[in-house]
Amino acid sequence: MNKTKDSKNIEMERFQSDCLTYCEVNGIHALSKELLTKKCLRIPDNGIETIHELTNLRNTFYPIITRTEFDDNVERKIGHYDTNNNVIVFVYNDGSTYLTKDWKVFNELANNGYKRGNLPVPLSYGETIVDPSLRRKWENLPKTND
Repeated sequence: MNKTKDSKNIEMERFQSDCLTYCEVNGIHALSKELLTKKCLRIPDNGIETIHELTNLRNTFYPIITRTEFDDNVERKIGHYDTNNNVIVFVYNDGSTYLTKDWKVFNELANNGYKRGNLPVPLSYGETIVDPSLRRKWENLPKTND
């Protein structure tokens, strides 16, 4: 059975509303739009294709939450972050996955109720983004180690 575009939009809106409600109840707060757009890279729904510099192997990293059903899997991941090799990944309060290399964002996550979780950290093992536009955005993001 195929879902219409409208029903998919309604499902996504319901999911994001459930995410925001869960975060509000659990003290996980929104970050500024400026921080998200200027210091972070959102992983698109279709993923980020990468190539590993040393091995030449290709991989695609997808958002950590890929379904639009709010369940215990979402509860374990939303509002969480993890780090590896100076890359930070976090699941935002609307279910989106973001990457950053700016440690000021790390401080903001902690100050806004996000908790450390056991999450995979894309782009932390020498991977290069294949898409030139996404690669340029990632490479132009600020990097601080405060």
